[in-house]
Amino acid sequence: MIKNIIFDLDNTIIKNIDEDILHYKEALRNCEFSDENSLKIYNALDDYQYSLSESNRFYSKEAAINFVNNKLDTNYDIKLMDEINKVIGKYWTKEPFISEDTLKYLSSKYNLYVFTNWFEEAQAECLKNIGYLKYFSRVFGSDTVGAKPFKASFNAVLNLIRASAEECIMIGDSKPNDILGANNVGIPAILFDYNGKRDRKDIFAPDYTVITDLKELEKIL
Repeated sequence: MIKNIIFDLDNTIIKNIDEDILHYKEALRNCEFSDENSLKIYNALDDYQYSLSESNRFYSKEAAINFVNNKLDTNYDIKLMDEINKVIGKYWTKEPFISEDTLKYLSSKYNLYVFTNWFEEAQAECLKNIGYLKYFSRVFGSDTVGAKPFKASFNAVLNLIRASAEECIMIGDSKPNDILGANNVGIPAILFDYNGKRDRKDIFAPDYTVITDLKELEKIL
């Protein structure tokens, strides 16, 4: 019996849009750097997750900025990571993929959680900025439990919420990270195919369904 819903954040609860890059520009300027590399830093930090492994699954600001510097041949200080986390979400869209009415409905029946591949405190602040944090029992970041899709990270979440895999369901837009990662520890999953392309990856996952509108959750859960 499902008791807990674990959501991804980026492109599941909140839509990533072009304006998101503005917080990288602001962070660079606040650290007295030129903002011309903002898009490259944005993309490098997105790639950082692929440098992790089951035995090295935790995000850290030091490792993230070192990854950026190695990839871009730059010499940014860790204070840039602090500033990015401080302003992240400031420019995020006010048009989330999931409505507040749907969250109210789901939170009346289930315990809601977020599990995200970014820093926990910053992502909680993002949810607070759009008024959604109050619906979630906890936000789990990859700096505290480890990153998706690693088994140890999902198991850490299960341990912290004191639930079995059968009592949970994972909802996310990434087939390899959210869906396969959850399935690998026995958690069933729902793939949010917001653009009709998320299910095209040639990845076999044994236990998931596909939806294109998060309002469908009110009918299927």
